[in-house]
This record gives sequence, C-alpha cells and structure tokens, in this order.
Amino acid sequence: MKDLIEWLILSTLLTLIMEIIRFQSVRKAFCFVKRSPRYALINLLIVSATLVPVFFMSRKLFFLSCVIFFWLFLSIVNAIVTFLRGYALMFSDIFLIKEGLSLSSHYFTPPVIGSILIAMIGLMFAGGYVFTFQTSIHSGCAFFALFYLVFSIWGINRLEKKRLSHPSSEEYAAMGFAYAMMNSLYPYLNRKPTAYSEATMKHILKGMDQTAKVNSHAIKPDIIFLQLESFFDPLLLEGVSFSQDPIPTFRRLKRANQSQKMQVQTFGGGTAKTEFSVLTSMSAELLKPGEIPHLSVLRKKSVESLATQLKRQGYVSTLIHNYEGNFYNRHLAYEKLGFSRYIPIEYMSGVATPHDLAQMNDQWVMDYIIKTLKHDEPAFIYGITAGTHQPYDEKLPDHLSPIEVFGDLEEPVRQTLQNYVTRLYQLDLQLNRLMDDLAASKRETVLFMFSDHLPNLPILTDETYYSKDPFEVDYFAAHFHPSFDLNPLPPLNCYDVGTWLMNSLNCPLSIIQQVHESYCHDTAYREVLRLAQYDLLEGKGYLTPSFDLSPEQPMVFGLNEQHISGYSFTDEGLVVEGTGFNIDSQLFIDQKRVETQFVNETKLLVKMEPREFSCLSLKQLSRRQEVLGEEIKLTRKD
Repeated sequence: MKDLIEWLILSTLLTLIMEIIRFQSVRKAFCFVKRSPRYALINLLIVSATLVPVFFMSRKLFFLSCVIFFWLFLSIVNAIVTFLRGYALMFSDIFLIKEGLSLSSHYFTPPVIGSILIAMIGLMFAGGYVFTFQTSIHSGCAFFALFYLVFSIWGINRLEKKRLSHPSSEEYAAMGFAYAMMNSLYPYLNRKPTAYSEATMKHILKGMDQTAKVNSHAIKPDIIFLQLESFFDPLLLEGVSFSQDPIPTFRRLKRANQSQKMQVQTFGGGTAKTEFSVLTSMSAELLKPGEIPHLSVLRKKSVESLATQLKRQGYVSTLIHNYEGNFYNRHLAYEKLGFSRYIPIEYMSGVATPHDLAQMNDQWVMDYIIKTLKHDEPAFIYGITAGTHQPYDEKLPDHLSPIEVFGDLEEPVRQTLQNYVTRLYQLDLQLNRLMDDLAASKRETVLFMFSDHLPNLPILTDETYYSKDPFEVDYFAAHFHPSFDLNPLPPLNCYDVGTWLMNSLNCPLSIIQQVHESYCHDTAYREVLRLAQYDLLEGKGYLTPSFDLSPEQPMVFGLNEQHISGYSFTDEGLVVEGTGFNIDSQLFIDQKRVETQFVNETKLLVKMEPREFSCLSLKQLSRRQEVLGEEIKLTRKD
C-alpha cells in the first residue's frame, strides 16, 4: 500500500511540475488545475500510466529516474519551442530534427549548447549510478499495475475515438502538456477516418458540382503570389507608437480598399502550413497534428495545386524563396505540387551572404520576380519572403533603423519590436519597387500578397497591447492594367484563396476546390473536407478518376543563369569565369570537390598550383552539402 501511495504522490508532483514548466509560473499551473479539472485528471492518468511499469521492475530507482528525466526533458523542450515559434511541441516534431538543428545556431550560442550537452552527460552518469540499486517485486502491486495500465490505454483510446476532429492550437494549449503530446501522437497510430469507404466517397463525389468552367478572358494575366513572412501591421498595437509608419506602401493599399482579412491556422511559426493550404486549398488543421506535408505526403505523392491548375491554362509556374532550397524538403515537395521551376537562395546570382535568417534580404525575391516575368509569359509566380523571419533579438545598425518605437515597454520587448519593424520597413521598400516595375510594364498582372502568420513577438501575446484574433492576418490584392475587376475583396480562409482566384479568373476548379464550392454550406462540411483530403493525400483516390490530373514533369532549378565560360591559372590559383555564381557555387575537378572561393557573380577562385585536368564542373550546394539541380560541365578541349 505504501508503494501505491508513493507512486500516486510522485505522479501528481511530476504532472504539476510539468505544468509549472509549461506556464513558467506556479500560480498559472494551479489555475489550470482549478479551471480545467477534467484535463488535469487526464494528464495525471497519462503520467501515472507511464510510471506504472515501476511495479514490474527490480531496479525501480533507475526506471523512475529515466521516466522523470524523459518527461522533464520534454517539458523544458516544449517551453523553449513554444517561446521560439509560438506553438507547442508535438509528436510530429521528431520529423523536424534535421531542420531544428540547422536553425539552432540562430537561437543558441555555442556556450549554451555546450552547457546542455554537459548537463545531459552528467545525467547519464547519474543514471548509471542509480542503476545498481535493486528492490523486490510485490505480486499484488504488479497485478494492480497491469490492471491500471490496461484501463488507462482503454480509457484514452475511448476518449480519442469520441473526438471528431484534431484540436486547434488554442485547444492544445488548454489540454495540458502530457495530454497534448499524447493527442498529437494518436492520429499517427490511427490514421484512417472511421467513415472513409468507397461508398462514402462516391456519395461525396455525386454531390459535387463538376460543371467545367472555361477561361473567357482573352488576356491571361500574370499572377504573382507573395507570401510575406510574419507580416503584421504594427499600428494595430495599443499603447505603442512609431516615429513613422513602417509600412507606407501596404498602408496605401489598405486605404484604397485593396486589403482584407484572412484566417490562417498557425501562430508565430508554421510557414509551410499556410503555404500548403494556399497552394492546395486543403485545410492544415485537418492534417495530423503538427504535420508538415512537405516532409510527409509530398515526399512521394503528387498533389493538385494552383501550379498544376494554372499549368493547364498555359502558365509557367515558378516558386522563388530567399532561403535554403532543401529546407522542409522543398526541393522535392515543389515538384510534387507541379511547379516547373524553383529558385531558392542557392540559385540567386551574386548572393554572398551566409544562410543566416537574420540577414536574409527580400530584395533578392523581388529581383527574381522581375527577372522571371521577363522570362515567362504568362507567368504564375509564388514568392516567399524571409527578411522578417525571427529571431528579432539582434541590434541592427543605426542606418537600417530609421523608425523609433515609443511606449511603456520593457527594454527587451522594445528591442525585439524595433528589430521587427526595421525589417518590415525594408520589406515595404522592396514591395514599392516591385509595384513600380509592374505599373511601368504593359502586361496585366494580379499581385496577391498575404501574411503566413503573425510574428512570434512577446508583445502579441499580451492582451494589453494586442487583443485581436491571433490567427487573423492581412492580405492585399493589386491589379495592374486590369481587363476585369477583382473587387470587392472578401474575407478569406487561407484554404479558400485558390477557389476565390480560380472563380475570379473563371478557370476550372480543382477537386478539393469543388468540395469547398459544393459543401461549404452543408452541416457536414468539415467532415466531408476531412474525408476528401484523406482520399487525395493518403487514401485510395476514389475522387480522382473523374478528374484530369496533369502528369508529373521534372522541375528545373534557377533561371539558367549559371554557366562556365572559361578558366585560367594566375598567381592566385585557378580562376574560373562565367555567370550566375554565388556563395553556394562549388567547383569540381575531374569529379573531385575542390575548395572554392566566391569572388563575384562572374568569378570563382581555387587556390591551387597549375596542373592538367580533363573536366571542370560546377554544382550549386545547399548548406547541408546536397546538390541542387543539374551539374554544369566544361570539358577541356586539346
């Protein structure tokens, strides 16, 4: 009986400590228990169930140490992750370890990383010490433990089966840490919706409006989508003022009624979720909790998107992003989404800046949008900016900070806001340049701009300064040399953007867009949408036979700017001349990599003695040393 009491006390204390870590407040943790006793009991049930095997163990202390370390470690990681990106740790994050490690240097200094490693090594030695202790196993406790474990698994399974949909980000925050973690794991164990069957999908298909639309516009406008990283209107903050408007160009669009509100499904992070929803018209909330489709579905499966839809209308589709080409497996995912071309930072000529999110320049995105418009006709361009990406804790040079922040703010909060609005101002300048170029051109162009989510700024989580919906962002639409009218702009969900655009252009809708059109007013709309998305992403494709899906085509990288025109040996070494070079350009001599120095966009240098070789080649490498795109060769002629 004593063992059972100690087990229950330990389980209760551990559950409470985990909530204290999550809230970083003792008072808030007890308020959670008082306000949500049901969730508090479910969390206790889960934690206590993980401690139950101790009754079967002879080395009880070692097992308890391992389980306690596991929960406390996850709790601390959850607190860090929530602080950095704005939403909690989930099971799906184990698939993001590679991306997380690549970003760690932006948030953690080497001393901090070293301290964490030292602490983990110390805990491993402590675990080895307690492993030597042994105790006896009581049959009565073991029988109770077995019964309790079976009851816990049965109860949690029943609880999850009754849930009709995955919780939202806000619901996860209210569930408690242990329950939220378990809930994010459950869909990976039980992937198929209960109602999914061939008969159900045929019934859904029968109720869909499959009337084909024909583009009646004689001129096909160029279409530019610009996804603005963490865009937010700072003037919406209460009790804060600025020496000047950080976004005058966007303000002009707002005053001209060329702006509306859009609902997104993430806060502070999760760019890829908004990107996926806008491109495919699918709801990210109906995916598995925390799932990034680029790392799961889009690794192997082609999915109908705006790129494939517009390709059928004769458009050349290009995606432009001023960050690493293989981050989130984008170099694989965009081909599965039907893009003809991908221009990541590795293919932006002349870029000499290391891949540091604090130094990304949105001028590169605008430059390549302008270049691509001269290259393609008609063009569908999806640009993703990165200049306003966190972290916001760096002090920028005075010449880049023309805007002062005023208000009763703590200095760290003021500093991060200062950093953010400075970057926002730089984005606004680049947008103004792009719009001037589009206005000066003679081609009809639709420019659709939107925020992927609100920035992860401390001030936005304080209702004193910002009390609006954290999942509501701005979108903007500008139409140059119009032959038809886009106005009035409606409020949109991010997954409704494609439907709105295709209807505005009078173009055929995709499968999932037809689901939206046919069932948006139906009481079973959300469940129909869930079944349709499962069928298209993971199911047997019962909806697809009635539709013409474009065949997959190879995607090319860049605008074909990289060329080797010649080489020569000088006192410095091997000098290679050409075009389109940048910091990611890597030379190979007879298929062996040589240390390459970027001089400028037309010159590369290899410090070596003169020698004979058969083949000189150029590759564009990602930061993880992965080759992106095609190798360019210059074969020496005797």
